Amino acid sequence: MRVVRDSRDGLGDDHRLRLKSGAADVIAAMTDDESSHDDTAPDPTTHSPLFILGVGAAGLDATRLAELLDAVAGASNLAIMLLLRDRQLLDEQCLRELLGKQATLLVVPKDGDRLQPGRFYLPPSDTLVTLEEGRLRLRTLLDDESDHGLIDSFFVSMAHDQDGNVIGLIMGRFDGDGTLGTAAIKECGGLALVVDDALLQGLDLRSASNPAAITDDILPLPRVAARIAAHMQRHHGFGHPAPVGVRNGSENDKLSQVAGILRNTTGHDFHGYKRATFLRRVQRRMQVVQVETLEQYLEVLRNRFDEPLQLFNDLLIGVTQFFRDRREFEFLEQQVIPRLFQGKHVGDSLRVWVLGCSTGEEAYSLAMLLREHADTVDAAPRIQIFASDIDGRALATARVGRYASSIVGEVSPKRLRRWFVKEGDTYVVSKELRELCVFSQHSIVKDPPFSRLDLVSCRNLLIYLDAELQNRVIPIFHFALKPGGYLFLGNAENVSRHAQLFSPVERSFRVFQRIDADSRVHATFPSLPLAPAGCVPAPPQRQRQRQRTSSNALVRAGERIADRYAPAYAVLDEHFDVLHFSSQAGRFIRPGSGAPTLNLLNLIHRDLRLDLRSALSRAEVDKSPVHVKGIQVHEDASSWAVDLFVEPTSDSEAPRGYVVLFQEVEAREPVELPVPRESIPDNEHVQVLENELRITRERLQSMIEELESTNEELKSSNEEYQSLNEELQSANEELETSKEELQSVNEEVTTVNGELAHRVQELAHANSDLKNLLESTQIATVFLDNELRVTNFTPAVTDILPLVESDIRRPISDIKMHVDYDELQDDVRRVIRTLAVLDREVENPGTHARYMVRMLPYRTVDNFIGGAVLTFMDVTPLTRAEQALRSSEQRLRTLMEGIPQLVWRSLDGGRWTWSSPQWSSYTGWSDAESLELGWLQAVHPDERELTMKAWQESTSNGELDVEHRLFNAAEHGYRWFHTRGAPVRDERGQVLEWLGTSTESDNLRRLQEEQRVLVSELQHRTRNLITVVQSVAKQTVQTSQNMPEFAGKFEDRLSALSRVQGLLSQSDNIPTTIGALLRMELDALGATPDQQRIMVEGPDVALRKSAVQTLALALHELATNALKHGALAVDTGTLSIRWNVESSGDTPVPVRLVLLWIEEGVNQKLRNDRDNAGGFGRRLIEKALPYSHDAQTRYELSDTRLECEIQLPLNSLQG
Repeated sequence: MRVVRDSRDGLGDDHRLRLKSGAADVIAAMTDDESSHDDTAPDPTTHSPLFILGVGAAGLDATRLAELLDAVAGASNLAIMLLLRDRQLLDEQCLRELLGKQATLLVVPKDGDRLQPGRFYLPPSDTLVTLEEGRLRLRTLLDDESDHGLIDSFFVSMAHDQDGNVIGLIMGRFDGDGTLGTAAIKECGGLALVVDDALLQGLDLRSASNPAAITDDILPLPRVAARIAAHMQRHHGFGHPAPVGVRNGSENDKLSQVAGILRNTTGHDFHGYKRATFLRRVQRRMQVVQVETLEQYLEVLRNRFDEPLQLFNDLLIGVTQFFRDRREFEFLEQQVIPRLFQGKHVGDSLRVWVLGCSTGEEAYSLAMLLREHADTVDAAPRIQIFASDIDGRALATARVGRYASSIVGEVSPKRLRRWFVKEGDTYVVSKELRELCVFSQHSIVKDPPFSRLDLVSCRNLLIYLDAELQNRVIPIFHFALKPGGYLFLGNAENVSRHAQLFSPVERSFRVFQRIDADSRVHATFPSLPLAPAGCVPAPPQRQRQRQRTSSNALVRAGERIADRYAPAYAVLDEHFDVLHFSSQAGRFIRPGSGAPTLNLLNLIHRDLRLDLRSALSRAEVDKSPVHVKGIQVHEDASSWAVDLFVEPTSDSEAPRGYVVLFQEVEAREPVELPVPRESIPDNEHVQVLENELRITRERLQSMIEELESTNEELKSSNEEYQSLNEELQSANEELETSKEELQSVNEEVTTVNGELAHRVQELAHANSDLKNLLESTQIATVFLDNELRVTNFTPAVTDILPLVESDIRRPISDIKMHVDYDELQDDVRRVIRTLAVLDREVENPGTHARYMVRMLPYRTVDNFIGGAVLTFMDVTPLTRAEQALRSSEQRLRTLMEGIPQLVWRSLDGGRWTWSSPQWSSYTGWSDAESLELGWLQAVHPDERELTMKAWQESTSNGELDVEHRLFNAAEHGYRWFHTRGAPVRDERGQVLEWLGTSTESDNLRRLQEEQRVLVSELQHRTRNLITVVQSVAKQTVQTSQNMPEFAGKFEDRLSALSRVQGLLSQSDNIPTTIGALLRMELDALGATPDQQRIMVEGPDVALRKSAVQTLALALHELATNALKHGALAVDTGTLSIRWNVESSGDTPVPVRLVLLWIEEGVNQKLRNDRDNAGGFGRRLIEKALPYSHDAQTRYELSDTRLECEIQLPLNSLQG
């Protein structure tokens, strides 16, 4: 929950302003009213002072900033400096648009400018702004310099320069920037505000390092302008006369009352606080709560429960940082710290006390210096730093040790790396540094000091104490330091009044050393207040218990004795203190004035006191009962006689004591007037006088004896007391010294106890976190000690090890595991011995679940090995996924290695990030050489511009498609490639990268060219075929007598052509031979070659496709005629077809094909039919073949024989 601290407005109805609707007018009216009462020229001395409003903004909506500036724009005595940490807000043009009509007030300052009222100043970006003597100083930040501290720099400078007429306003969320500036503004009497915003959600508003924690108010934006206006109207700067009620004669009394209220409510006494500083703080709170007089402020303190705490927090404003006053710390590091280590060894301690440590920066700074020097010595002592402050909030921050990232300007990068851990936007001190410091809530004014110290650092604390309190504190420092110890003070502090206690080591750096000589100045230690006079301190509880036990025994003994007498009685202890009264004893008791007591001699009636003292003394000495008779007791107007019995107790079970009994022997009678002597007979008168004389003598004799005895005892005691007094005086001096040391030790123990309590609380919290972590984690974990015994485990481990709470301290070997892991104990011992992490994968044979067992040594906080930690991670899904991934990767690898494509990955613009091995193997360019635009060197120079243009267009059209030539390293030439790429997008559609391939298209281009040639050839052949068909049809018509005959012949010849075309359409890998052509035709006609009638014989001679068609038609005609009219038409006919290749002359190379077709047994009748039917086939052989293939043919037909010879040049058949 966000806590918003808000003080009451303190404004009347006239000053309850609204933002936009009148805040600016009221501000202007407040500043103008002072001069509007008079028509004359204003007196410069009474002119309204210039106020400066510093606005620090970060992470803020720009409209809210514009809303604020619009509200305060009308103030005539207010200048506004904008300290912005957002680039958007720093854009002058953007801010002018938001301001609208107020944009004319916006000014970009220059170095040396004076601030003018009614202006908004917007410094350039990356510029540090400060204020010196009313003029702006601008400095450009270096390249490696952060803008952290931008707000602090200006706030601190304007607070020091402007005498309290300053207002600091924080808007947005900051990482600590503004804390120092806020403290400085409050220190000088200005106003510090924070705008309540949703950005404050989650911030610790109590942290002393948060500017919101020390600000005056956290207000919503609509109330800010009114708050500023009220402050400007009521403000009285610290350099100006004080408000009414602070200048009157009762000022000191009022301030003392304020300090008294603080002491009663906070426990801290500020009576010794420097009066001027205390008054300034009170005046500041008066301005904040908007009251005019101290009387009114006292009423606020008494009636508002939170105001004393607010004043207390204002009094505790601490401006601190790491290594503040760097030159002083450098002197301390180089000159003082080495001396602190001199003469110290490993078993010694180096003790440092840091007073007023605030949020811990100074303590940690000293810890860094001491620890760094300890690393340079061989035998370093134990370093112990006590850091104290009375501000509990600041100490809480110091204990956590978490600081804003603005400390990068205070701590060197080397020290940041060594002594701090970066967590988000904060830095946390390392554990090593934290353990050197003990933080304690301690007041030097009321708490005993630490002792035996080597160094006391009290910087900028004495300046807040008056001279009297300083004179008390500085001797305490002298006592707390060891002989030769050092004192480190602030720049404005000194010990010149105590030159007999400290000598300067370096006065300019305020470093002093303790003088070891005896001094007459003694430290005055704070002590517990004494009990008021007249109060009886209660006995300790243990003593009361002993007294109660003894009293019970005495009471029982006294009751047994009193039973024999039965009058009023009292039971006393050995010191005559009353342990028990009877119910009738009240009449004899008359307590005297003064402190209450139980001693009966002080309680008894005065007339019985002397006789009782005498009787008790005799009973004490004689150890026997004493009886005193006839003691006259007088009271008011009556008297009576009392017999007094005193008897010591004789019960061995009871301590020594006495029983006193009072027995009234005469009834009370009124006191009568004395009877005249002459009226009493002489003998009676003499008898009365003798009786009185006897009693008086007895009393006197008793008193003389008691006095003599007492005198003897006193003489003896006096001698003993004199001797004792000397011893006690000596012991008292020793005890006084011991008391001072014990007070210091006690304070140290108290501090350590406080630190231990804090650590115990942290430990309990850590244990709770650990317990919840162990119970909630799903990771099976077992903790073993060095003996391999179970010390702890998580519930998730029961699936693997059947552990229960009773198994704690049992050896792991006694537990039967659900997984196969026989080497467990050997592995654990190896881990403890080698301190190396060990991983094993095991399986549950029952469920086939697989677990990854990780073993690592168990390290204690002190870095000792206390055993081992075993974790069991169920990796069954992971194993299966890994197997699937491995298979997928194998398939992908096989694919990647098997595909001919060149694969690559790229960013926008063709900037390659990876290329496949095929790319490097093909182009000769390595993966490294091809990164970015290096791949472009492998592209043919003529296509590089085209390729880059395609990449530029890919951004808009979402794809890459381009053809270009790539260098082939093997051929040392270029080949064509088709490159395609597609973008890889995230879930928002943003392009992460491009993935693409380059596929070789050189063969495809060649095939496409061949396809074009084939198409052209097909068209050519089709035209030729049509011509052949037309010729066949024409010849068939000429040789046919009628249509049926034409149809039969034409169909037969077309079938032959069809068979030839089918043969020609086969793949180029299957050649067409003369033998295949003959067998195809014979098979088509049903004349299958056999060895009796049809003989086909010859070598394989391949024919080109263009030569097949005409030759096939000629062979078809010969076969058809043989089947219809020739040798195959009769049963006795035979057909012989032989061919061979022949050479010409002396040349061994075959040059022609010779085919011989011979038919035997031709029938005469069929021969006549053949002659009648013949004509087409013979013309093909004798005319078409010679024409188309340059053939030589011979066709001879006899009565029974047909012989046809065809000689074809091979170049026409195979060329």
